[in-house]
Amino acid sequence: MSKKILGVEIGSFRMKLADCTDADNGKIHVVDVPDNLVQGNKIVSWDAMAEFIKETVRANKIMAKDVAISIPKDQVFTKRVTMPAMTRDQLKINLPFEFHDYITEDKDKYVYDYAVIDKPVDSEGKIIEMELLAVAAEKQLIENYKVMFRRGGLKLCVIAPEFSALRNIIREHDDSLEISGQGDYAVVDLGHNSVEMHFFDKGEYEITRVMETGMKEIDEYIAESMDVDRHIANMYKESNKEGILESDGCIEIYNRIAVEAMRVINFYDFNHPDNNIDKIYCCGGGAMVPGILRAIASNTGMEAAKINELFETEYGDEYFVLEGALALGITQE
Repeated sequence: MSKKILGVEIGSFRMKLADCTDADNGKIHVVDVPDNLVQGNKIVSWDAMAEFIKETVRANKIMAKDVAISIPKDQVFTKRVTMPAMTRDQLKINLPFEFHDYITEDKDKYVYDYAVIDKPVDSEGKIIEMELLAVAAEKQLIENYKVMFRRGGLKLCVIAPEFSALRNIIREHDDSLEISGQGDYAVVDLGHNSVEMHFFDKGEYEITRVMETGMKEIDEYIAESMDVDRHIANMYKESNKEGILESDGCIEIYNRIAVEAMRVINFYDFNHPDNNIDKIYCCGGGAMVPGILRAIASNTGMEAAKINELFETEYGDEYFVLEGALALGITQE
């Protein structure tokens, strides 16, 4: 980005804001979302969220006005397509028809976009076809985000699915190291409600698998075993009060997550036998729990690393980088 930009990710439990400028490495803010304001990755009240954003921006003295937001993958349709070589105007006409298996209602209710993956050429250098990562999202959803940020005193400039933020991180990492050709990556987002594993083939997004077990299960276990509410339980988790994170109950949850991750990796390996993934990068609040990373490494036979290894810039406190990885990544769009 060439100007001040505020990267945003709104989760069911926390909102992350990455305040970035060219002159500054940026600062990451992580704030708890009021109860029941976001449910199942969907914002329940756009007006209430707008007010919450406005209050958060003011409280943290954030000066950036332009916003780039990473939204959940389930809010968009995504498809990897191969099409004949054509102009932008021709793509605008033809791209909607590529989603006929997904969108049965009026196609005009959606906005379509794409990223070019490859443009094979013939012996004369003429483009033969275009390999694209195409995305479709409801126009009303985009409008809801625009209005929400406008009411929060901000301007929406970039909106893209969460895997785009991770793709940006991967590309910047490989480019900074002058790696010849993009590599294969697996990134696991250890979120509050669920765990998502994203795969990238030669730097390009391939697929996401969602595991229903999330960090909230650890909170629920701590709340029950220590007889506290979930908010206090979360604080106990983050401070590892009385060594609770090494308890048998927590270890059982770690192993359940790790076994599911192993199954996802095995399935991906079966369908992509030539991939060279040997390390799993972890982000989200769960990446701060050492036991989870150890369990993932033990069950998958791969190194489990924190995603901040992919950032070339130091952003300060590791906790904020892991929680705010998607907010940071989307500013690189």
